[in-house]
Amino acid sequence: MSRSGGGRVGARRGDAMPARGDDEERGSAPARTPRAVGIRRYVGLPERAPWVVRCAPGLARVATTELRFRKILARGVEPTVLRQRNHDLLFISRAGDTPPDLTLRIPEELHYCPLFGRYKISQEQIGRLATLLRAQERPFRVVVTADGTQFPRVETCRWLAHRLTGLGVVITEDPAEDNVLWLFCIEEAYYVCLLRSAAPDAPERARRVVERPGSLPPTIAAAIAFLGTPRADDVIFDPVCGSGTLLAEAHGYAPGALLRGLDRDFAAVEAARQNLAAVKDARLAIGDGADSNLPAGSITLFLGNLPFGKQFGDRETNGPLYERLLGEVERLAAPTGARAAFLTADTASFDAALAAHPGLVLDRRHTVKIRGEVATVYVLHR
Repeated sequence: MSRSGGGRVGARRGDAMPARGDDEERGSAPARTPRAVGIRRYVGLPERAPWVVRCAPGLARVATTELRFRKILARGVEPTVLRQRNHDLLFISRAGDTPPDLTLRIPEELHYCPLFGRYKISQEQIGRLATLLRAQERPFRVVVTADGTQFPRVETCRWLAHRLTGLGVVITEDPAEDNVLWLFCIEEAYYVCLLRSAAPDAPERARRVVERPGSLPPTIAAAIAFLGTPRADDVIFDPVCGSGTLLAEAHGYAPGALLRGLDRDFAAVEAARQNLAAVKDARLAIGDGADSNLPAGSITLFLGNLPFGKQFGDRETNGPLYERLLGEVERLAAPTGARAAFLTADTASFDAALAAHPGLVLDRRHTVKIRGEVATVYVLHR
């Protein structure tokens, strides 16, 4: 699509574009979560091409901070933040000195972006894209996402697949095909992308072997851990550790930290032990995180995915539980200072509990959407 073009994709003179469909992703078939295979590279595509970073809704700002922390954003470059219903996108037009690598834990996907523009894909762009895809000597599946009224999703996907097929690109509708050509459309802007890496590629994620109902997605757990700024000399405590997702992500950022986790659910603790089996400094036990029996003043970082009051707990008991947990945080906080990052959707109960513990200072709140539900990360210090 040329930046100055005003027509919709695939529109011929006199054609009326079909009405836009619903807001689900459409393509040959829904895109699956990519397997962990490491960084994907493509013949003829430079390492310093523009990037699109895809993350959970609400995490664009945290993902940007992680990109700066890893020195992937060039100095002075501000990514363009794009909002979709189920994702945030970051468009980075100019790469830094360090290409994105597998150390990033917050993004769900990192994409090369060989083509982008507004309003209409040009014939010259289609030709360049076809040349790039033919050079890979493999089939591709086309998946289109669209937010706004400019691009009808289904018709755009069919048009793009048809044009590429006519230029010698092998296009498949096989849902098992991992080579996906993405087209992200947000209002009048479009971004044609090829996957570089995905969340399962992050270091040590393959060690997670047991899933539990209600477990945090690893990328959201990574964002919570990152907001807590884990350090190698930390002692990290999760009083409601579940299957250990938060502790595992904290370990990904600070491998030298000591990990401590409690949960009242025997099966959850057993799952956490399996998921953290390779972490020698992890100590997990069955118990009440609000009455941990850990030594006073022994913890420097607290992390927790607190009961929302839906799948676990209820709104009536959340208030007293949160107050007890924050009381234990005050008792366990190291005398030199401690940080905390807690996630909950029951903000009223947490706000009331926090007001009862003035020794805990709220640094900021961060809103995120988890499986369609809005929740808040509270970042505290003592």
